[in-house]
Amino acid sequence: MCYNKSTIEKLGDLRLQSELFKNLRGKEAFDGIPQYNALRLQKLPVIATREGEIRAFKALWWLIPHWSKTGKPEVTAFNARAESVAGSRLFAPYLKTNRCLVPVSAFFEYSSREIVRIEQSGKVKSVKQPYCIRMKDEQPFMLAGIYSVWINKQTGEELPTYAVITTTPNSVLEPIHNRMPVILEEKNFERWLDPGFGDSGALKNLLMPYPATKMKAYPVSAAYLYDRNHNDRKCWEPQTT
Repeated sequence: MCYNKSTIEKLGDLRLQSELFKNLRGKEAFDGIPQYNALRLQKLPVIATREGEIRAFKALWWLIPHWSKTGKPEVTAFNARAESVAGSRLFAPYLKTNRCLVPVSAFFEYSSREIVRIEQSGKVKSVKQPYCIRMKDEQPFMLAGIYSVWINKQTGEELPTYAVITTTPNSVLEPIHNRMPVILEEKNFERWLDPGFGDSGALKNLLMPYPATKMKAYPVSAAYLYDRNHNDRKCWEPQTT
């Protein structure tokens, strides 16, 4: 699930989210936003505590462990399941100390129950119907993520990467998909970003479905969204036919 998402539209949106972001370091991480159709294996802004301060930085959406010999994606690791993340050899070390927030304005899910036909490159294809998922008040929100920093031993260059944590769906998402990203409430931002907080039970309690009453989902144009060249606000527009 959550194969593509929309970054926040502007940096100022973060200041509406939490006092934690008033003096956020690393604002250059938001250069190039918004990205309305942000995809896996792209470098996108995340927020974490690094070197004792909360800062933003760009990270590749596909976690590469720090112990990787190649620094390249070798296993599917763009999402991590909440139910197993604490016991995963790949993900568990990062859940303990390397947690991040992923600021978005929307994400997309694809319903296997609704197959539609679109034309692409002169060919007709059958694809899953995409849905745009947003907050009812259309404000940005934070996905729970974990991150790694791979270091090239020859050059010293750092490559930050991350994965989004997913959980079971709420009643808005259940008709569309069997998973949804973990969305954190503002009251939990500080704890999630605290690398010194390692209570696995308390962390697991944060990895729950977000209240459905605050969210909305609606179908969007499959022909438009499946074209990866489209990266504008039209990606959010409700399907009209």
